[in-house]
Amino acid sequence: FFFNDTATTEIYTRRIVGSVRCVQETDISLKTLKERTISHAADFVKLGVEKQRELLATKDKEKKKLVENYLCSMFDIIKSIVSEAKIPKYFILLIDGIIEDDKERIAYLVNIQKHSKSKEDIIDILKHYLVSPQNDDFVAKDVAAHILAQILTAQKEMKGIEEEMKSFLSFLLNAPGKQISSLGFSGAMMYLLKVHEIMQFFIKSDGLHLIRTLLRKERDDKQTCYNLLTCLWIISFKPYTHRNFEDRENEFLESIIKILQLHGNEKIVRIILYIFKNLCSSEKCIEYMLDCDLDREVNKLLNRHWVDPEIQKYLSELEKVLNENYKVLNSYEKFKKQLSDGLLKWGPVHNDIFWSEHFIFCEENDFDPIQQLCRLLYSENETTKAVACYDLGQFARYHPFGRLVLEKKGAKEKIITLMETSKNPEVREQALVAVQKILISDWQRIGKGSQSSLIH
Repeated sequence: FFFNDTATTEIYTRRIVGSVRCVQETDISLKTLKERTISHAADFVKLGVEKQRELLATKDKEKKKLVENYLCSMFDIIKSIVSEAKIPKYFILLIDGIIEDDKERIAYLVNIQKHSKSKEDIIDILKHYLVSPQNDDFVAKDVAAHILAQILTAQKEMKGIEEEMKSFLSFLLNAPGKQISSLGFSGAMMYLLKVHEIMQFFIKSDGLHLIRTLLRKERDDKQTCYNLLTCLWIISFKPYTHRNFEDRENEFLESIIKILQLHGNEKIVRIILYIFKNLCSSEKCIEYMLDCDLDREVNKLLNRHWVDPEIQKYLSELEKVLNENYKVLNSYEKFKKQLSDGLLKWGPVHNDIFWSEHFIFCEENDFDPIQQLCRLLYSENETTKAVACYDLGQFARYHPFGRLVLEKKGAKEKIITLMETSKNPEVREQALVAVQKILISDWQRIGKGSQSSLIH
């Protein structure tokens, strides 16, 4: 809810159940928390939404100090109350709602942090709240991460804050599913990645691998998808990051296109088009897009009605770029291109029809395509190894001397090794089937040889 496009949130209108009484009737030790602090925070809640907004918008210095005191009281409660989780959670949600209602209000928290020696160190409070073993509420921790990310990135002076950011980023990279949800992680990263130094640290820390994993895992969750795609959009502004999108093993473009096919709402389509616009400066990315049949998907989307005219504009621009770079490749050329890229993917050039029609072409340059397939049996990519096993099995099946060629190239022994030792079930299965095809090929030749001797 706190990441929706609409600034006004439900959080802001909530009321703390029982107000001060709720705190006083629990078994909480109030030694570290003055009753005045609780009452002070409750006073703000009692003001009501309109008066709260009026106070928060004030230009008067004294009233601004009053607002900061209210916020300090809330953070004091978040820091001090441990045994009654609902109370600090309420104030975490309230603070987030205050910021979401008007983003400029983050200045209050920045100012409090700036003078944290005399007031609350709210960065430290939020960090402790996120790692607290007593707090296992993902919603509350997601919101705390959201607030902390905004405070850190709103600082005018980055000296000293950069290390805080890196520390927070290190926490986030290990947090999804453990300390916070994927939604909380992506919501915080949308702010942190705007700082170039943090983006660089994120990429060096293999953060893109985590985004790739979450894109697959959270594909059905529209809001998390949107947040993750926004992270990729921010990253794609830097040309040096394009190699990560060009690398087919990362499968970023494939994942993005699948999300485009799955979620047709304007919000997600728009952010994906923003990403593609940035990546169109890379010829390799354009080529990859075409290999993923993005041109067909764009044609479908162009036939839809869009409320936002900008979407139609970007779709037309993307269609033009794809058409200008389109090259007609036949099936065998696509197969050879995958071999040269060193990355095989299941598709039309790895099926029975393809091999029944093209096995003879693999004789070129002393069976060089087969030699390349043999090398790919040693690939670190498990799908590539599985597909290579399949292709070599098909070659043995269709080519009259396929088995002999594979033995000469050393492929048969390697496929048997993969069948026996690979930890990947897909690789083991494809290796087993390939071995069966090689053996059946032997039996067929033996049978044909026996029949021939009987005839003569």
